[in-house]
Amino acid sequence: MRGRDDALHRAARERPTRAGESARERLDSLAPERATSSAWTPSVCSCRPDRSALSRAARWVCALSLGAGVSLVADESAAAEIRVTSRTYGEAYMVRVPNSADLLSRRRLVQYVNLGAYNLLPPKRPTDAHRAFEEGQLHLVTSMRLRHDFGTYLREGEDPAAQRLQSVDGRQVDVLFAYLEGQNLGGVADVRVGRQFEMSGLDFYAFDGAWTKIHLPVVPLAVEAFGGLMVDGAQLFGFPTFETDGTSGTARDRAFSPMIGAGISLDRISWLDARAAYRRTWTPHGLNRQTTDDDGGEGLASAVDQEILSLSAAARLAKGQITPYTALRYNLGTARLDDVSAGLHLAMGPRQSVRALYIRTIPAFDLDSIFNVFTNEAFEDVRVVFESRPNQRWILAARSQNRIFRDSLTSELGTEPPRAVRVGVGGGVTAAYRLPRFALRADGYALGGEGGLRTGGSLDTRTMVAWNRLAIDGRVYGVYFQDEISHARRGYSFALQAGLNVQLWRGIHLNLLGEELITNYYTSALRLLASLTVDWSLRTSMQR
Repeated sequence: MRGRDDALHRAARERPTRAGESARERLDSLAPERATSSAWTPSVCSCRPDRSALSRAARWVCALSLGAGVSLVADESAAAEIRVTSRTYGEAYMVRVPNSADLLSRRRLVQYVNLGAYNLLPPKRPTDAHRAFEEGQLHLVTSMRLRHDFGTYLREGEDPAAQRLQSVDGRQVDVLFAYLEGQNLGGVADVRVGRQFEMSGLDFYAFDGAWTKIHLPVVPLAVEAFGGLMVDGAQLFGFPTFETDGTSGTARDRAFSPMIGAGISLDRISWLDARAAYRRTWTPHGLNRQTTDDDGGEGLASAVDQEILSLSAAARLAKGQITPYTALRYNLGTARLDDVSAGLHLAMGPRQSVRALYIRTIPAFDLDSIFNVFTNEAFEDVRVVFESRPNQRWILAARSQNRIFRDSLTSELGTEPPRAVRVGVGGGVTAAYRLPRFALRADGYALGGEGGLRTGGSLDTRTMVAWNRLAIDGRVYGVYFQDEISHARRGYSFALQAGLNVQLWRGIHLNLLGEELITNYYTSALRLLASLTVDWSLRTSMQR
């Protein structure tokens, strides 16, 4: 089962963005950060809708869309800007096999290729160097990722992508996004056609289709409509990050699932953002007649996969000193509020600030998943952080954390839980010191109560030498944990890390990292990692 926490972790790299964000911002934000040493924590129609016919049709649509964009660049754009960015990551590291002297090797190559063609429409007046935003503009944006592992302990994948390459995670070739975007067309409309991903409140998804946003001229509102096919991560050019949980490896996971949705948002209000949206995803029998079900039957019965309401809002008050925000996701299929997030940032002055955050979440699955029959309880987390900057070199912070677990009556017998509310309490402190060529950060934390005790601390440093071309990293950290139920789940870990980040040339970095780990289970666990990163970009602009 693909975990939602894993999807959120990847989303930190491949950031889902709000509706209407520009193509240039989206392309620039998707590419991963420059690699550093880990020591510094850093609707298709067919006479017979079988999968192959639909796949071929989808590929033709994508090819025609890209071809149309390229022709626009060649024939229409006298002021177009072409930007190509390629990032290559090579990793090599060793992991010791538990209770053995054998070593497992990892030899991974990751390649990102981003292509953007901006300002495809030429200026309306020969004297203008660029077309004004009020006159509308077109952009073509694409991004692809390839992953391959040459090391040991590989596993074969079953999807079309894995049949061509090998990888430890079963995914190799991903099209992250590829769409043609129109901004302010006719002065009222924004559109996107192709593969795209969106985030609405706490609802995130990727689809192949079209999205449009109409800015209403009289009132400060904008209305949206979107639809297409949900991205299937099992396909050759899939993107598994945003797939729903609970049906991994089943026929439902490989089915064609259309999606439609609509939204409304505030527009042209500088101090307030708000958006509400509805999204429905389903698996129709008509598109999946040729799919073999898990029981061996031919075709899949029609079913709703997801039906979501989402809301997000943020305000900037008192010249940005007070910033409240909130987001939520309501699951219409289960009649349950799945996720809630609310926070407040208060600037008490130029050097002090307070941040408060509340999170409530519960596991959510595809409505076809058997996991929906099990009882799930929400998890709540409340945090408050106070930060002070005494001067330009120091940052001091203290934080509190409270975890809240609620138990309810059992559905069948109505049995009351021993405790309706269980709480875990903790906190931490952080101090950071920075000079032009030296940085240090110390952190300590503790969390107790429900679930047991967990405490630890770390000390990180980075020193820049050789005209800032060589970074020397060091880290020491320790963790102690004690489960309140099982005595076997008690222990500690202590580790020493050292690393080098060498800039061999502009955009070429070599990273070396070593760690020695000592725990109550291992007297020694040495890990070594080396990675080579090559980052280059080509940018050209054609002017009249």
